[in-house]
Amino acid sequence: MAAPVTPPPSGEPPTRATSERKVDILLVDDRPDKLLSLEVMLADLNENLVTATSGKEALRKLLHQEFAVILLDVNMPIMDGFETAAMIRQRQRSETTPIIFFSAINDTDTHVSRGYSLGAVDYIVSPVVPEILRAKIAVFVDLFRKTEQVKRQAEERAEFIREQAARAEAEAAQERLAFLAEASNVLAGSLDFQETFENLARLAVPQLADFCLIDAPEENGQIRQVAVAHRDPQQEKKLRALTAYYPEESSTKHAGTRVLLSGKSEVCPELTEEALGEMFADEEAQTFVKTLHPSGYMAVPLRARERVLGAITLVNTRTIRGCGPQELALAEELAQRAALALDNASLYRAAHKARNEAERASLAKDNFLAMLSHELRTPLTPVLSTVLMLEGDEHLSPEVRSGLAMIRRNVELEARLIDDLLDLTRISKGKVQLLLEPTDAHHVLRSALENCAPDIEAKNLSVRTNLAATRCALHADPARLQQIFWNLIKNAVKFTPKGGDIAVSTRDGERGELHVEVADSGAGIAPELLSKIFDAFEQGERARAGGLGLGLAITKSLVELHKGRIVASSGGSGRGATFTVCLPAEETAAMSGAESAPAPANERRSFRVMLVEDHEDSNRSLTQLLRKRGHEVRSAADVQGALALADEFDFDVLVSDMGLPDGTGLDLMEKLAAQRPVFGIALTGYGMEADVQRSNAAGFQHHLIKPVDLNRLEALIQSAELPVAAS
Repeated sequence: MAAPVTPPPSGEPPTRATSERKVDILLVDDRPDKLLSLEVMLADLNENLVTATSGKEALRKLLHQEFAVILLDVNMPIMDGFETAAMIRQRQRSETTPIIFFSAINDTDTHVSRGYSLGAVDYIVSPVVPEILRAKIAVFVDLFRKTEQVKRQAEERAEFIREQAARAEAEAAQERLAFLAEASNVLAGSLDFQETFENLARLAVPQLADFCLIDAPEENGQIRQVAVAHRDPQQEKKLRALTAYYPEESSTKHAGTRVLLSGKSEVCPELTEEALGEMFADEEAQTFVKTLHPSGYMAVPLRARERVLGAITLVNTRTIRGCGPQELALAEELAQRAALALDNASLYRAAHKARNEAERASLAKDNFLAMLSHELRTPLTPVLSTVLMLEGDEHLSPEVRSGLAMIRRNVELEARLIDDLLDLTRISKGKVQLLLEPTDAHHVLRSALENCAPDIEAKNLSVRTNLAATRCALHADPARLQQIFWNLIKNAVKFTPKGGDIAVSTRDGERGELHVEVADSGAGIAPELLSKIFDAFEQGERARAGGLGLGLAITKSLVELHKGRIVASSGGSGRGATFTVCLPAEETAAMSGAESAPAPANERRSFRVMLVEDHEDSNRSLTQLLRKRGHEVRSAADVQGALALADEFDFDVLVSDMGLPDGTGLDLMEKLAAQRPVFGIALTGYGMEADVQRSNAAGFQHHLIKPVDLNRLEALIQSAELPVAAS
């Protein structure tokens, strides 16, 4: 190929003639919407965008067309981007065609290294920034066009000059292009700043100069020598010492410093005593520089996205090597590619830093939420335990018993709401678990209405109920089901004006389903919002009523977890709304939740229980409840107290909190398990998945989250093995 065209003296890039053929750019992605997005992003380049929806189609197009650059999706069915790139590289016609990978998977350690091993020139992680993408593509389009221009000029000159001279010129151009192609591969092979600088220095010597120095600005504004190279390895140590002679005063700057400040290339074909004096005013510095025998130099900026990332000074010690326009153009082309690699390294470093900061913030958030969850749950345990104990009093009046039942239901619901609001990691990963048991939907619906009664009365709303369904037995999580009904009723109350109407009804649906409808005469839903009403944070005009817009999204997820569905309908704004929940009903209620129910009194066994709990109210109430159920209970408030108690109390079951004043329940379990087998139940306000894994790894058989479900605790205690009495 012929030599690249020398840039015009003005330094302005040449404009493309209107008659010049457009450059072909190949876009490969299996999704038409992403291809359309890429075409829109690259439309401003005014080039010929060719699309392919698979690796095979891309290979077919490469048989008939030559492309300036290939933008290739990594994740495609049948033949992914990496396999396609390997096939492209096996074909002689396309073995050096620049390939830019893009992917929505942020797995830089694996994908980036694999992509560059296949000769990729870049790797972009979605979301793609249009300006950056256009800038990257424009570099290769410009290179392709220059190459094509060089080809055409070489063909024209072949008519006027001798064949041997044309061949020599083409070979020289080919060497330069091969050098630049190799340089692109080498520079793109690292995302580390220092390694990229050192690779650039090694590429420049001896191809472009006898020795070179690379300088970069520090954050404090100082100039630092970041890499050097010399064709004589013995002279590199001397080059590294040159940094000690860098002038600090602004009146005398060496070439690299001037280029960093101006952002423009500088050429000195012949380095005179006068020029040397302008760079280094100190005689000692001049003497030292003379020992390097410089005869001329070129200093080129490393510029990317209007920022100067550094400067490379290329110095000759032999006059036979020139510093002319062609040498400068090649140096600037190399600097441009190096700057692109440095910019990629900068973006990677920024992304890596942001990811680390996000991970630290996420960890801090999880720790905070876990602690907050623990602190919110712990006070609920003595409340729930005391209510359960009071409910067992046979002398209570029906009114008091009903009030205690309401308190218990709301405490249990509060605990489940804390799980939803604080355990964000579990919710975002779809790990919300249901505790299924036979459930009367009508009973749960009435409880939800009772919980919403104060809000209904405050707005003087008229509530009509028609619970006509005959199939109301569900296999469901009662607390989650109450949360579903409560959310829908609260939603109706929220958007219904004072004095309005709410209707709650049930009916038997097709396919053995139970249909629950909550209708209101309130604000209604605009037709364009009906399809979005269950999206998180989507409220539309309803946002004026306050809230985050999460209630209906959570409700939909909970309904679907119960293998049901929910639909919304409305006549439009101001005409009310109806929400219908369809859930699979059962003919008879299966007793799958029997494990959570307390065993009959005549079937219960009495155990020796060691309770370790530092929360005084929780300790006292749980001790009383367990004793009331026939167990022998001894309690401690810390690790040392529990260890001392274990020496004198031959317990069957350990029930221990995790957070104790002088250690953790994990520490206690490890020390006790080292002495004897222990049946342990962890009792804690920490309910993250990692917390459960840690308690299981320490030896606890079960992990209960506060507030304690006493029936569940009793069932787990009953599952313990009593020691065999000695004969």
